[in-house]
Amino acid sequence: MEIRLGYVSTALAIFNNTPSSTFTYKRFAELPREEAMERVIAVARGNLEATRRILYYNAAHGVRLFRLSSALVPLATHPDVELDVRELFGEELAALGAFARREGMRLSMHPNQFTLLNGSDKIVAAAVRDLEYHAGLLEGMGLGDEHVVNIHIGGVYGDKASAIERLHEKLPDVPERIRARLTFENDDKTYTLEETLAVCEREGLPMMLDLHHDACNPSSSSPLDALPRIAATWGRRPMKIHVSSPKSEKEFRAHADDVEPGPVADFLRGCREAGLPRIDVMVEAKRKDLACLRLAAELAGIRGVKRVDGAVLRW
Repeated sequence: MEIRLGYVSTALAIFNNTPSSTFTYKRFAELPREEAMERVIAVARGNLEATRRILYYNAAHGVRLFRLSSALVPLATHPDVELDVRELFGEELAALGAFARREGMRLSMHPNQFTLLNGSDKIVAAAVRDLEYHAGLLEGMGLGDEHVVNIHIGGVYGDKASAIERLHEKLPDVPERIRARLTFENDDKTYTLEETLAVCEREGLPMMLDLHHDACNPSSSSPLDALPRIAATWGRRPMKIHVSSPKSEKEFRAHADDVEPGPVADFLRGCREAGLPRIDVMVEAKRKDLACLRLAAELAGIRGVKRVDGAVLRW
């Protein structure tokens, strides 16, 4: 079984290089519109250049899995701005995508917690705009649907069963080309593994298992018990999961600097025994790339595990 580890958003090992520089709407509104648009576009180009540096760093260090920052293009979905990312940044996106394909990298995006498809019509419309932006970046890179956009089920609004049905009612509002990339993740407070999996199975969408969230908000079934069903939702695409460790007993939901290898190894062993040919593991830790490479080294210490690249293992 091949195991690919990755990390989120930015590489700490690269000095003074952020893909998430911002430009606030307050500042945008203070400037003449033409100048404001120029400033937004310049900030976005800086973020895309920072991303290029990160992808080159990843290639040099054997990291083939990476989550792009959602803040690459500031104000892209603001109703008074609404930038067409594919038109404005076509050259930059195409270059990033070509490099990712050449290096065998799988990229993904994860909109924030306000991208909800089971809220009011206004909230859902805003969520669809946000998903259009995220999918547009990946489309501009020329990447296939194994490069996913991951979200949570959403709010409860006082009635979880009704909230889930609302999600099913509103999913047809999401364009098919976006649905083709969409995954749903179990969360740490509300929607459990079982509830999220049921939604994914009904809608024919992959489930993004988060092991830490399951520890915070467990189901009656363990992740390993549910593994065959979760893996089946991914179809032809390699299954992808999220891993992190609690910051402390008191702050159990918060992410630690690094990831404790034991629980991850236990789950990966189950994946190997289940016959999965490959699994992609997104490390969500404060130390970003450093935590990813450390976890790869620690997992490589397990008997039978071979480290074939910086963050790629075979077991």
